Amino acid sequence: MPVDFEFTDRIIVLRMIDLYAPADIQKALLEGLADPRTSGAVGLLFDVSRSKSLRTRTSDDVVAMGYFLAQHADAFARRVALVGFDDFPYGMMRMGRVTLEHEGITSEVFREETPARKWLLQGPS
Repeated sequence: MPVDFEFTDRIIVLRMIDLYAPADIQKALLEGLADPRTSGAVGLLFDVSRSKSLRTRTSDDVVAMGYFLAQHADAFARRVALVGFDDFPYGMMRMGRVTLEHEGITSEVFREETPARKWLLQGPS
């Protein structure tokens, strides 16, 4: 499955793995949010560490995904941790962060999942 949805420790996790289309991300998030167990989520962890597709995305694709996430941000406390392990995905996630922040979503970019989870669990500062 190219996009994996998880809900653990009150964190919604979307993992983009190998090859996928932006519509796969949207579908996974919407299906996951339909599960009543996700109510009360403290944040979204958006992990592109294992993505191969991200390298083919344009800046417009990243901005569009930011707007899509922002439309549903109340479901994850308007907090998003973006994870990209090397320079290219990290840079793309920084671009996505600009869109999220513009839409009033608190977000941070990380290179590893552990600090991203810690930040989400700390809650707003």
